Amino acid sequence: RNNPSLPACFAQFAMSCPLPPAKRQKKSTPKLPVTVLSGFLGSGKTTLLKKILTEAHGKKIAVVVNDMAEINIDANLVQKGHFKQVEEKLVEMTNGCICCTLREDLIKEVADLAKQQQFDHVVIESTGISEPMQVAEAFSVDLEEDKYGLSRLSDVAELDTLVTVVDTQNFNNFIKSKDDLSTVFKDVPKEDERSISHLLVDQIECANVILLNKKDQVSKEKMAEVESIVKHLNSDAKLYQTTYSVVPIEKIIGTGLYDEEKVKVKSHIQMNKSALL
Repeated sequence: RNNPSLPACFAQFAMSCPLPPAKRQKKSTPKLPVTVLSGFLGSGKTTLLKKILTEAHGKKIAVVVNDMAEINIDANLVQKGHFKQVEEKLVEMTNGCICCTLREDLIKEVADLAKQQQFDHVVIESTGISEPMQVAEAFSVDLEEDKYGLSRLSDVAELDTLVTVVDTQNFNNFIKSKDDLSTVFKDVPKEDERSISHLLVDQIECANVILLNKKDQVSKEKMAEVESIVKHLNSDAKLYQTTYSVVPIEKIIGTGLYDEEKVKVKSHIQMNKSALL
């Protein structure tokens, strides 16, 4: 039926001329999700990485580490082709600390992995002295002269989860310590004046997921005390009590828990705290 409000000749013309086909929207390539793993030396972070690399979870995961020698994966696993079976990839960072000096290397490595379009997820191991925020900033920093074909890393990759592994056995000593980081960690820059307590608090406050590890080595009362302090520092994070860092992989990968706006607020609060110290 013709629309009575339109002239007859226009209505006839409209019916005889089909609409042009709708333009097909080009499918955008999904961004590569990234989990950042933080924790003090001895917390169980490396144990967790080994599990990610060797368990047959069916996911294609690339793991970016600072030192492959520290991971110390059994050579027999490589010879038997276990890595090919679960399709993980180990990428080594070469310049030491994953924070300031490694930001450019980190961007390059993750960008390369994203462009390959072969992986479901990337796990980045931060060093014991790095804060999750320092790694997160690598995703939003503007790249000079469109390096690596990107304006910023977030064009091809996105933060999914910030995970912190906590050593519950030594937690009280660390959280109360005013000693400089250099008393516990090697290769700490001279200009780094943070205390052990300062770093631990930062790693906890910015995390989306916190593993309270070494459950088998502390009493129920001690675990409850640590959990209470951690909840006070970060009420938003998901907490899991673990032994040997055993946790279902879906609790640390593909969670979608990272919230950039919340992290910005926490980062601002941390800067104000540092200014008062």
